[in-house]
Amino acid sequence: AVVSTQSTGICYGTPGLPLIQLVHEPADLLFSNNLQINTIYYITKAIVPPLQRVFGLMGVNVMEWYNELPRDLRTHFSATATRSKHTISHYYHTKHCPFCDKVSDILCACYLDRQKVGVLSQSQLTLLKSQEQSLFTICSDCSNVPTIVANPDTPHNRNCMSFVCPVLFKRISIRNRISEREGIKDEVFKLYNW
Repeated sequence: AVVSTQSTGICYGTPGLPLIQLVHEPADLLFSNNLQINTIYYITKAIVPPLQRVFGLMGVNVMEWYNELPRDLRTHFSATATRSKHTISHYYHTKHCPFCDKVSDILCACYLDRQKVGVLSQSQLTLLKSQEQSLFTICSDCSNVPTIVANPDTPHNRNCMSFVCPVLFKRISIRNRISEREGIKDEVFKLYNW
């Protein structure tokens, strides 16, 4: 089956689903924490074949090389984790500390220092919210709408859908990172009974 992906994106989904059921509009991808672009699909179907044609002339098997690459899986926390369904990638455990980003097979030393964890968690959230507010100021100037409070559900935020604007994508990316950090903060608070 040929699926046009000109104004749509292929997302991860339940194994065995027909490709057509994994196609989503760009707006769906932007405003959903549960949808993720299926990078493996695009790498194996759009990037590897042309590379294979070029490097195949030199005897290099690009698909074999790609399959040998290590995979980096990270857990995605979300503030809505307990209220919504997730893709399987939301249940993978990470080897990256969410605070210092160090790789470790055991619990990172950051978790042993309650005060450090609390400060890092809050400072990361504060920084992201400050970045988000700066982006809202840019959007406000562009759209001639008074500066709005950082809230992804306000009508102005949903109506500003210029897919050629890099600020829109940066703003949504920051919003998703804030949701993830709020989920991490909630987990830390549960861990320490704060």
